[in-house]
Amino acid sequence: MSNSLSCVTLADQELTELFRPFALKMEEQGMPAIVINTFKCYFNQFLYGAQGKLSDREILPVEDRELPDYEQLEEYKEDGEKALRHTVVIKLNGGLGTSMGLEGPKSLIPVKDGFTFLDLILMQAQKIRQRYGVEFPQVFMNSFRTHTETMLAIQGFSNGGTGIPLAFLQHRFPKILAQDLTPAKWPKNPELEWNPPGHGDIYTALVTSGMLDALLENDYYYAFISNADNLGAIMNRRLLGYMVRHNLPFLMEVARRTEQDKKGGHLCRLLKTNRLALREVAQCPDCEMDSFSDIEKFRFFNTNSIWVDLRVLQSVFVSHRLMPLDLIINPKTLDPRDPDSPAVFQLETAMGSAISSFYNAQAVVVPRKRFAPVKTTADLLLVMSDLFLRTEHDTIVPNPKRTHPLPTIRLDEKFYKKIDMFLQRFPNGAPSLMECDSLRVEGDVTFEAGVRLSGHVHIVNATPLPRSIPPGTHLTGEVHL
Repeated sequence: MSNSLSCVTLADQELTELFRPFALKMEEQGMPAIVINTFKCYFNQFLYGAQGKLSDREILPVEDRELPDYEQLEEYKEDGEKALRHTVVIKLNGGLGTSMGLEGPKSLIPVKDGFTFLDLILMQAQKIRQRYGVEFPQVFMNSFRTHTETMLAIQGFSNGGTGIPLAFLQHRFPKILAQDLTPAKWPKNPELEWNPPGHGDIYTALVTSGMLDALLENDYYYAFISNADNLGAIMNRRLLGYMVRHNLPFLMEVARRTEQDKKGGHLCRLLKTNRLALREVAQCPDCEMDSFSDIEKFRFFNTNSIWVDLRVLQSVFVSHRLMPLDLIINPKTLDPRDPDSPAVFQLETAMGSAISSFYNAQAVVVPRKRFAPVKTTADLLLVMSDLFLRTEHDTIVPNPKRTHPLPTIRLDEKFYKKIDMFLQRFPNGAPSLMECDSLRVEGDVTFEAGVRLSGHVHIVNATPLPRSIPPGTHLTGEVHL
């Protein structure tokens, strides 16, 4: 059965008693009643046995013939250009670079040619504004941890005469102790008592922040929403035009899955309603992981870039008094860096799961050039290298000269996991990876300028001392330093 959120309040005494400390904790933080009520509904599902799972028995694979292809949408560009003046671009900017050792916004990491994600996003916006003479608003959804640094970093950039603020804040949910289902407490770092509610929170945050009302009052009807760390996701006339001409309430960008994508969420169709749906890995029953990872069966993954008609979004939200989304239950430790800290449950949602809540929602198959995310320092090395190019529109796209799959990268976590250590070992940028099939680095190795790698490369420094690869070196095979 579907695990979509559909409740508003429940009078059940057990639920009320268990939920009361969560409500008080959230009220103390000044959270809006609608956020507390939304969490209560998820808590109810969690408490009464919802596992946030979506089984193969409830879904159908999506076939190629069911989805339009980006390359065939050229005719919609004119429609899209006309609609630019009614469109807002929203970047999901709540993420910290914790996986890369950062405590601040991930969007402030230098990613290409010395520019950060944030630099490139603003440069993209300026280029499109200049090219089409449309001062569309560029908006960021920040978290409480990324807001201040982000706003300081974008001083000088504005949304001009649009009347739209530059940012709004997402909410947070209390973590649930696995032992007794009470709110998690961690006095030595109270921030760890809370978890991000997932990017599905964007719908509620748009409402509670007043951003949705502001956009609609200023005649912005369409929103393009994507991750700040995906520099391939830029405003696009043909996709906007396709949405507008066909009067679509919701359009999801999907790409064809490869072996590198098989662990990510995939597109499917709900057997019960025949509507499109998104299944994340956390929603897959453990016994069905082989099926989930079958890239021939489930061929498309969500790039987490969506186009939404804000008028319909408001209507859906009002009719349900929230945005119906699939529940995702994530078991974690209270302190993610301390495996001995108490076990907790995090209740989260994914933005893309809203596709099931919109009648006539569609997905479109886009090329990989619209998907260039960075999650780890290994991803960052790929994007920094000649495998990706910065275009005239300041997007980051795969180098068309590379015709076979990207190389697998394995860097010694002791020396490369944290971004500052990583950058120290590539002081002149990334080596050439155009001819590289795989790279594995063991030990402390610094890459000087002009290094070129080809084939399968395994670099080993077994000594306790750092070693450098001289400028202009060509490496292939196994190399011991």
